[in-house]
Amino acid sequence: MDLYIFRHGTTYFSKTDIPYGDKMETAEILPEAYAPIEKLADYLKDITTGANYSSPYKRCVQTVQIVEKTTQKKFTFDDRLKDWYLGKETINTMLERITNFYGELGRSNYKSVAICTHGYPINALISLITKGHVARADLENYPDPGVLVVIKDKKVEYLDFNQ
Repeated sequence: MDLYIFRHGTTYFSKTDIPYGDKMETAEILPEAYAPIEKLADYLKDITTGANYSSPYKRCVQTVQIVEKTTQKKFTFDDRLKDWYLGKETINTMLERITNFYGELGRSNYKSVAICTHGYPINALISLITKGHVARADLENYPDPGVLVVIKDKKVEYLDFNQ
């Protein structure tokens, strides 16, 4: 299965590296997020996907609305793709969510899937796919907003649409 995974558009919090705090679920993307997302969407428009999933957090909802407009793909919101909410769940709980999601994908017949989520879930998915497990250190240094992670045959490619 080919995966096309991308992080939500840039937010004030992702831009300044400030924790989301009580805005975890409601933070919005910035106007500067639109151009990279539109470029990413343009890339995705000719790729056939069997399913498309997104975190239900507002920044991901806004991001996939932009992608949907260009690609005509419809995204399904899945709570398992939420960001790790420090203080509300343990890292292991987040990893269980992502592992469950990935396991379900693996049992599907989809040839390719697009996913919009957050930094920690993206790196967890990359580790699960390429190594079969996730170590805590695997979760750091996740891709910036505007970067599409393409995974084919356990090979990972990063396409940066921020230029």
